[in-house]
Amino acid sequence: MANLIFRKPAIKGIVTTVGDRILTLEDQKQQFDFSDDDIAKLKKNLGIVSKYVLSDLRFTASDLCVQSARQLLEKLDVKPEEIDAVIFVTQTPDYRAPSTAPNIASRLGCPPTTMAFDISLGCSGFVYGLSIAFGLIEGNLSKVLLLTGDAASHYINPGDKTFAPLMGDAGSAILIDDSSKTPSHFCLYSDGTGSKSLYIPGSGTRQKESSDPDAGFMHMNGAEVFNFTIKVVPKMFDEIFAWANTDKDSVDYYVLHQPNKYILNNIKKRLGLPDSKIPSETQSIYGNQNSASIPGTVNGFLSHQFQENQIKSVIFAGFGIGLSWGACHVLIENIYAPAPLLFKIEEN
Repeated sequence: MANLIFRKPAIKGIVTTVGDRILTLEDQKQQFDFSDDDIAKLKKNLGIVSKYVLSDLRFTASDLCVQSARQLLEKLDVKPEEIDAVIFVTQTPDYRAPSTAPNIASRLGCPPTTMAFDISLGCSGFVYGLSIAFGLIEGNLSKVLLLTGDAASHYINPGDKTFAPLMGDAGSAILIDDSSKTPSHFCLYSDGTGSKSLYIPGSGTRQKESSDPDAGFMHMNGAEVFNFTIKVVPKMFDEIFAWANTDKDSVDYYVLHQPNKYILNNIKKRLGLPDSKIPSETQSIYGNQNSASIPGTVNGFLSHQFQENQIKSVIFAGFGIGLSWGACHVLIENIYAPAPLLFKIEEN
């Protein structure tokens, strides 16, 4: 069982950059041939109102993350040469090869002595990436820069009216150092038998050519994904409570991956938690931000509470594509967590 405990790592700051173009459901009415009734149902059932996407697809998730990282390092007065490792969690890298992280590190001004690598994960990517970053700190590094983000606009079929309206573009930067005096606990899981519940056919070496009309675009079996979240995800919370020796009422906030409000409401009901403890507005306003949805929720809806040190105990939980899921219980001290940034197009 992948239950982990760390004693040295601490989160010092979280910054998220979202796409520079906002699209409401009404803006997409003609593209998807939505009726007024369709739009009303999407708003009521899934909580969809709008999404933020890149207006120019020459830019990628790495550009979003670089903007977040530059602001984060500047505001925390951390020099690039102080960063020991850069981890980039994404399913939309700049290239299939090489890894994107070394290029990001160079763009930020980190020296060649900086470790840099990619992790290919989506919905659970923040929690998994955080566990790797925490592990590196526990192993004697001082500062790790974790970047999580996806530019879903690059892999969404523009004609897919069931999936495309949900997905946004975002990239987050998280700084972790070795200043913690309290332990953090992680529980991580996977089940590859559900790998085709969410996948991109014809996108790798397994199937280079495909007659599938969805080839190259993300494909989702909505029923399978929903059943997974309802049957498996709630059990994860009982296990993290036991591993962290806490209970649901002692946790200030539950910051979950944000697929849609319907799924979040079902999880909330099964856990018996009040609305106030599980923010669920991220996907409504910004769209499903994939690996950036958890830090995106911190910046989008809990910025004031985090910066004013009003939050002490948090459970972060991600679940989805893979299938992969995980949760962590982290004790938080005052951190830098501003409101989301809008992406600024800069040629670099």
